[in-house]
Amino acid sequence: MKKELYTPLLVLALMTSSPSFSHSLEDAEAELQERERYAQFVDQPAPAFSLTDTDGNTVSSSDLEESVVVLNFIYSRCQEACPVHMNLIAEVQERVNDTGLRDDVEFITIATDSEDFSGTHNNMRAYGENFDLDPANWRFLYRAENEPADTTRQVAEAYGLRFDDVAEGVQAHGVVTHVIDQTGRMRARFHGLKFDPEHLVFYVKVLAEGPEELSTGVWDRIRHTVVNTFN
Repeated sequence: MKKELYTPLLVLALMTSSPSFSHSLEDAEAELQERERYAQFVDQPAPAFSLTDTDGNTVSSSDLEESVVVLNFIYSRCQEACPVHMNLIAEVQERVNDTGLRDDVEFITIATDSEDFSGTHNNMRAYGENFDLDPANWRFLYRAENEPADTTRQVAEAYGLRFDDVAEGVQAHGVVTHVIDQTGRMRARFHGLKFDPEHLVFYVKVLAEGPEELSTGVWDRIRHTVVNTFN
């Protein structure tokens, strides 16, 4: 089961230092950048992909347009960074859905495994169960069975990440959480495992609802959700 990443001290910090954002996306990004050292804001087309989910359905990047997309890559056999990464994703999904954006935000995880196809699918299904990910707006994608073994690793490289086989059951790789807007443009990369999940939630809300909404209490509603977790 996933572990809570929030602590009472973090909640207190959020209550006392919540950012008040300006009306433009650029201003919101600039102010958030001051508070989140692991965020990188960009504006470029997100690389396209067409993959399959655990039920064999084709999911293309074009299918996700009109939604904000939180996308990450993992090696499903990883025993170290990837489970921690998915714990972060699960926390972000829970916070996003609690703020009423389940229909506006899609979470996509792509497996980079090159080993046994059916074994990878079993791992993918287990991830969803182990981390209590909501299937309503989260999908785990992989290649089709007849596609080359490095298909998803090539997609990862298009996003700027390498997953290299270094030993049996081990891939060396970086950790990045990508945020894509409703027009298919990459807007942010949250690097590593130490970013504040609430900052990612906040940025997703900026994109989903528009930065002009943030000056009329959106941040207070996010903060209220976090505080209620500890009541």
